[in-house]
Amino acid sequence: MNWLEDRFKKLGAKVAAYENGRSWTYAEILLEKNRIKNQLSAIDIAPFSCIALEEDNLVKVLAGILAVSELKLIALPIMLNLPEGERLQQKQIAGISNTLREGKLIESPQFRMLPPRLVDQLTERGHPGLVLFSSGTSGAPKGMLHDLTELLFRYKRVRTRNDSTIQLLLPDHIGGIDSALRTWLSGSTMIVPKDRTPDKVGCAVESYSANVLPATPTFFNLLLLSGALKKYDFSSLEILTYGAEPMPAKLLADLSQAFPNANLQQKFGTSETGAIRIKGSRHDTLNFAIKDADVAWQIVESELWIKTPSRILGYLNADDSSLEKDGWYRTGDLVDQAADGSMRIIGRASEMINVGGLKVHPSEVESVLLEIQGIQTCKVFGKTNVIAGNQVACQISISKNRDLRFWKQTIRKHCKDRLALWKIPSAVEITSCVQITDRLKHYKK
Repeated sequence: MNWLEDRFKKLGAKVAAYENGRSWTYAEILLEKNRIKNQLSAIDIAPFSCIALEEDNLVKVLAGILAVSELKLIALPIMLNLPEGERLQQKQIAGISNTLREGKLIESPQFRMLPPRLVDQLTERGHPGLVLFSSGTSGAPKGMLHDLTELLFRYKRVRTRNDSTIQLLLPDHIGGIDSALRTWLSGSTMIVPKDRTPDKVGCAVESYSANVLPATPTFFNLLLLSGALKKYDFSSLEILTYGAEPMPAKLLADLSQAFPNANLQQKFGTSETGAIRIKGSRHDTLNFAIKDADVAWQIVESELWIKTPSRILGYLNADDSSLEKDGWYRTGDLVDQAADGSMRIIGRASEMINVGGLKVHPSEVESVLLEIQGIQTCKVFGKTNVIAGNQVACQISISKNRDLRFWKQTIRKHCKDRLALWKIPSAVEITSCVQITDRLKHYKK
């Protein structure tokens, strides 16, 4: 990884990050990386063992990943602010041998080792590894093993910039890794807010004049609803990037109005492949084209398939049925392709609702519901029905204090000319708050 160290050395005294009231220069991050590397090298750890990097400091977790990239080990990044149960679950799935927690190494012999079928692939290549988790919103998270060398190499051609970027996403998921690596390997500055709430993000944007804000559509919706735009100065923001879940057209329009001088950029990637370079069709559309020299793609029965050198080696706690032997990854994303070759993601195949044999995409229904004045957020899902097998249901948070009967009638009236009859929600729930995951996405039913 000489190219990576050389890049950091050239940046030297430039500020790489602000976190917890402290600034880190690129030179200081190299020192922290080397400290962790020496600490791991000084003890007897078997090659290709998995080390949990468990810290309350995001910069130190990332420095730990850089340290592991120079050793024949596997990193599991974990933030201490995650619930204890989730941290324990991740360590069990990853089969860690040691934990580096707040600078101290702790042996963890009680966990089973990683599957040999995966570790053997790293051993043959002589490359370090990285365990990340999917951002699933229901059920156990899926752990997966990356070839860390291949993943980092994807960022070698990142162009130099002089941005300051808010780091919202966590480093145990590809979105957080991608945001951090793009910031540092472009020579920009990372700003870690004290908390991942609209207020704390607004404070960080104002305090540091941040000009890039990568986030999920769910977070951007919370930001618009929170009133933070009136409390803090967001005028320094030049770029808003969104991804990780579908972006409703109504929310995109609201963001464009709230940030008229900012460039809204759609991002795309998967936990299994890493981030993919794309180009949006227009500022106000959700269509995009894949423009990545290292990526091949095809659409098979409306599902997007991707092939890239940075595809994961395999899953730790799930079958590899989505990983084709010839290198293709079946993303599970259903897409519509336009005449100009661009595409738009219309939803996940796994989330499709089957109503008496007729298919319903939740995101299509959600976009229509968000057009209704007074509905702030919504989530559409399938609910068991004895006649049709499933019915379309929705959970809404509202700004108008009206009863359930009013909202059922309003939804039906609004949807009848916009959606087929079987797509209109027949069950409606009202919630007083927006339920989101640690990945800043809606909980699914």
